Amino acid sequence: MQQLVNTLQFLLVILCLTIISCDNPNLNIIEPAAYPDLQEHKLGESDYYIKLPKTMFLDEARGKEGQLGYGVYLTDTSRRYISSSGFIEIEHGRPIGGGLLDEGDKLVDKIKSPLLGKNLEWKIYLNESGYFFAVAKREGVLLTASSRTHEGLDSMISIISTLKER
Repeated sequence: MQQLVNTLQFLLVILCLTIISCDNPNLNIIEPAAYPDLQEHKLGESDYYIKLPKTMFLDEARGKEGQLGYGVYLTDTSRRYISSSGFIEIEHGRPIGGGLLDEGDKLVDKIKSPLLGKNLEWKIYLNESGYFFAVAKREGVLLTASSRTHEGLDSMISIISTLKER
């Protein structure tokens, strides 16, 4: 009997490790934005380009430790800080302080989007104030998006997914 229990425990551990370690091919995929009014913008002096709707703009941000990033915001100043937004950090230097997530942030979803020639996994969190926040990392670039709604977050991820390197 003990041998059967040990065997079942062993199989359960193997099953759990398999589930955890496998890339989930069943995640929803968000395609890059492709509507007609997109305009291409270069991210500073980098080799990165992004396509944004006319209603959005890029804002360069430089960190104290040499970080270089670009915020994606609405041009409408009355809605800028309450609408969906994104951030692309080209990692230079060392960030100060803790990570991007707070203790109360809850993982609620994972999705994929094509980015820089590969499918990138985004982890989506819901914070204590009810905002959705997504984070992904690819080839030295940290990507984040936030929105009050999951649909708005998906739209911002779609826009960020237009990022190309030349």
